[in-house]
Amino acid sequence: MSLRAFHIVFVIVTIVLSLYVALWGIRQYTQEHNATALTMAVLFLLMAIALMIYGKKAFRKLKELP
Repeated sequence: MSLRAFHIVFVIVTIVLSLYVALWGIRQYTQEHNATALTMAVLFLLMAIALMIYGKKAFRKLKELP
């Protein structure tokens, strides 16, 4: 596996895990009404969005490399 492929896979896996943790935090908040769980959910959702933007830019840049 090339470094390019590893990077793309790593970013995708990180996005999926961030979304999973965000959904888990939302579920915890709905069950326990814990503000910490809601904060965690929002932070991980923002992280997933930032990773999507980063992944898009990185994919474009990696496409240009030989």
